[in-house]
Amino acid sequence: MCPRDLFLNAALAAIAWTPSLSQSNPQSTPRFGIIAGVNLATLTSNLVQNASNRSGFAAGLMAVFPLSPSFAIQPEFMFTMKGTNSKPGGTDAKVKIDYVELPVLARFGIPASGRVKPFVYGGPAFAYRTNCTIEGHTIAENVAQTAIRMDCDSLARQAYPPTPGAKYSRTDVDGIIGGGLAFDVGGRTVTVSVRYDVGFVKFVTFSDSKNRVLSFMGTLEWPFHR
Repeated sequence: MCPRDLFLNAALAAIAWTPSLSQSNPQSTPRFGIIAGVNLATLTSNLVQNASNRSGFAAGLMAVFPLSPSFAIQPEFMFTMKGTNSKPGGTDAKVKIDYVELPVLARFGIPASGRVKPFVYGGPAFAYRTNCTIEGHTIAENVAQTAIRMDCDSLARQAYPPTPGAKYSRTDVDGIIGGGLAFDVGGRTVTVSVRYDVGFVKFVTFSDSKNRVLSFMGTLEWPFHR
């Protein structure tokens, strides 16, 4: 058999083998999908007294690009709700911060038999603030409640006494780490995971306030070829 015939036979065998590989292991193919979950967010800051988590949601689009059977790149485009709750000195305050976020995660599959595959992931995220409001009201008994609602930038301009250079950051750079389980469901991949999101940029210039978020996420992923 001549070299050309050997090459053609090898190419035909590879083409015939590739679909069977994709069907037997859907997680080895590029995928796109949706991602959604619940956030428990707070701000680290000496300005926030009696801080507690703000509950919110996160949702968006994502993709998975496998580079090997156990390693993939997972970019995401998400809307995510962060902030914090606090009760300083007889008031109930909420800081509501919303972002558009672009995580780029490295996803490592842990070898396992069966249709359930554990994985871990981590990487940076780049966020742009789309909304920030501060709400509060008094909670003391026998006192008429006074409510306030103001956007963060207006509050910085009207602060008294004035704080020179005070502003709220429009952007953030985060580090994300997490892990979960991937399930093969009829050729599609469903995942559930837990992740921790650490912000590195000060949210308020005059304090060491940074975002911290614990998230419970789920995805539904389709192979590109379907």
